[in-house]
Amino acid sequence: MQSPAFTVYASLYLNTPLTEYWEEALSVQKVRQMLSASGVEYRFIRLKKRAVSVNEVVKYAEDEVKEDEICKTVLLRGASGRLYAVMLLGMRKVDLAKVAQIVKEKVSLASLSELEKLGLEPGAICPLTIDVELLVDEEVFTRQKVNFSSGDPHYGLEVSPKDLEKLVEFRRARLSSP
Repeated sequence: MQSPAFTVYASLYLNTPLTEYWEEALSVQKVRQMLSASGVEYRFIRLKKRAVSVNEVVKYAEDEVKEDEICKTVLLRGASGRLYAVMLLGMRKVDLAKVAQIVKEKVSLASLSELEKLGLEPGAICPLTIDVELLVDEEVFTRQKVNFSSGDPHYGLEVSPKDLEKLVEFRRARLSSP
């Protein structure tokens, strides 16, 4: 158990409750271990403030990131109750009809409570660690590098799209519209 002094330090200087600090630190550590074991080139991007949108990532990134390289991961629920994650460029929209054709069932956006049950929150869904079927939009592969959430809203992650298959299983298809 941590001392009261450390709890105060974490709350004041890290600007986050102690339990949240440890959860975030562990999520980044898990991703870092996965990346190191895979041998792919990567870069963590520290954010000055918590970021959930593409505009916030660009604004708060300590290093330069390009808006058109930022990806988001959206959680969908199928009519059967099965969950799916869709990774796409941040400025594009998930085309639910296209996703439905791929997964062979009607889909809709998952609710906030469904995200919370998985220990997830908007803006902090890492496509590498989510425990549901992952679908990646074809447009992601038109970039030389992409940035996405590490699972911690204070850190982004940059990799080459061609390295995604070395890191996680997914289905690749056209899933978005401008």
